[in-house]
Amino acid sequence: MRSFAAVLFLALAVPAAAGAAPGVDPNGMRGLGGATQVIEISSHGMTTTHATARTYRKAGERWRVVHKAMPARLGWAGLSPARTRVAGDGTTPIGDYGFAFDFGSRADPGVEGFEWRHLRRGDCWAGTRAAYNRWVERRPCAPGDEDLWLNAGRGYRYAAVIDFNYAHPIFGRGSGIFLHVGTGGPTEGCVSLPERDLLGVLRWMR
Repeated sequence: MRSFAAVLFLALAVPAAAGAAPGVDPNGMRGLGGATQVIEISSHGMTTTHATARTYRKAGERWRVVHKAMPARLGWAGLSPARTRVAGDGTTPIGDYGFAFDFGSRADPGVEGFEWRHLRRGDCWAGTRAAYNRWVERRPCAPGDEDLWLNAGRGYRYAAVIDFNYAHPIFGRGSGIFLHVGTGGPTEGCVSLPERDLLGVLRWMR
């Protein structure tokens, strides 16, 4: 399910000069596999809920910026190492991740690189052990599930599923980590971008 075309790279940036935007250049970074595109999310600290997003494409052996600095939001408790993350702790996991698919309550905005799933009432993100960290359809959503429809009006108008704990889910590590439309505040552990920026990224991803 992991795509090596587009990779989300969540990183802690080295502190920059006052007023400068955080950034981590992917040139020389390990763990990007055969990726040809990178979405970099970087912040200045582990507890901040604010970050900066940039996208890069690979040109030869070098990474070139495509989308310059865009404001991003993180979990309400900041960042955490992926291996120690616990479901519900409000942190966004550090690491590099592919994407599984795109979804939203609005019509397909023109994404080409990934499947688009239309969000409807009864769609849940499973928190139960049997289907952990998977899209399921059931009414009502089970205890521990996220009722995706509750955020259909704003945050989940457009979104992409980040493959954190997705390929081989560990129960209790955390589920439902998305790249979605910003709602004006921190997330529950996802990464959010302003809608205009997010749409540009989703259409660009392959």
